[in-house]
Amino acid sequence: MFQKVGNPLGSQPTYFWDGCFNKRMDTLIARNHPRQVRLQRLSSGGTMKIIDDVRDLLPLADRIHVARMLEKNPDVVRSVTVPGQSGTAGIFAYLPLNAYGAWALMTGRYDGSKPDPAWICSAGEKPAAIAIWLIVAPGLLLRLFEPIARLFRELCPEGCAIFSYGATDASASIQRAVGFRPAREMFPGASAHLVAACPDNAVPIDIARSIERARRAHVHVSVARSIEDMARVFSVRSATFQAEQACPYEEEFDGNDFCATQLLAYVGDDPAACIRIRYFGEFAKLERLAVRREYRSRRLSRPLVEAALAHCARKGFRRIYGHSRADLVEFWQRLGFDVIPERPPFWFSDVEYVEISAELTADPLEIRFGIDPMMAIRPEGSWDEPGPLDMSLVRCSLAA
Repeated sequence: MFQKVGNPLGSQPTYFWDGCFNKRMDTLIARNHPRQVRLQRLSSGGTMKIIDDVRDLLPLADRIHVARMLEKNPDVVRSVTVPGQSGTAGIFAYLPLNAYGAWALMTGRYDGSKPDPAWICSAGEKPAAIAIWLIVAPGLLLRLFEPIARLFRELCPEGCAIFSYGATDASASIQRAVGFRPAREMFPGASAHLVAACPDNAVPIDIARSIERARRAHVHVSVARSIEDMARVFSVRSATFQAEQACPYEEEFDGNDFCATQLLAYVGDDPAACIRIRYFGEFAKLERLAVRREYRSRRLSRPLVEAALAHCARKGFRRIYGHSRADLVEFWQRLGFDVIPERPPFWFSDVEYVEISAELTADPLEIRFGIDPMMAIRPEGSWDEPGPLDMSLVRCSLAA
């Protein structure tokens, strides 16, 4: 039963939700109630400093990934402090997972070293599940259980599944002792290393249904890489420009599609929108933005354009050029574009257009001359993932 505690060190202990862990967890919380530690919110700069302080002890996500998670929810990293002592004694990090994040975790897509902000709730939102991301608090783990229970109850008063994994043999042993079970027992298909604790009133099948709904509704953007991807691009544009706007075939398919980068936005597994990027010496050009009629209420244009701008920034472009329909200038202005002054409107395919441009902020991961040669030959847009030729290094080492 949830008890409101004004003073964390007074009153009665706060336990996890009923059925979440075993009696040993309750005993440990009661025993350490007078000596529990505190979980403190930090400023963004303070959070990055404490993470850097423990980076030499454990492999952690890089600063860019951490910064993106903190931008989405600054509460996910807390400092561990001991009452009566100055300074920070450790760090606790958690991920308040939305339904999509829980699905990603339970289907093996979770990688704590490369967390995705799309997995987590914003501050103040109720999570579908919670993942323990990182605990570094030497000698203080047992004293951490109650403040963690209090934090999780504040996030989700009625209870939700908690996921973790044993980074060391010692931590895995403690997890088993307090009632964590292999996640596969409750969630078939979960990774073998994943453990979970599920309260009595968190019904797994309801979680699974919400995860499936999220999967079907999830919007994601990817680079078109195959002939099949290009067929998806062409189908979206045909449905938009030819079917709705009666654009002639030779004007829509202008000979530039195979010398450009095409981005596809999916809703679930269905291709719903696309945009084309072409590259010139001093600028990149966005064009052929199309959203299928049935998905226009989903507001796909903004995330698709933002993905295209991020792609261009990663490739080192600072200036973006485009043509806006005269009646859509306001949309592009909300995304940071301006009409180029003293340039007259012009027409093509029976539509009036104006020229627009935007200036991009430098991407700290911008690809520059002198990069690792293996990065330069990875698939477009997947420069941080091993590609087919990276795997050839493994093959060559085995043959040596």
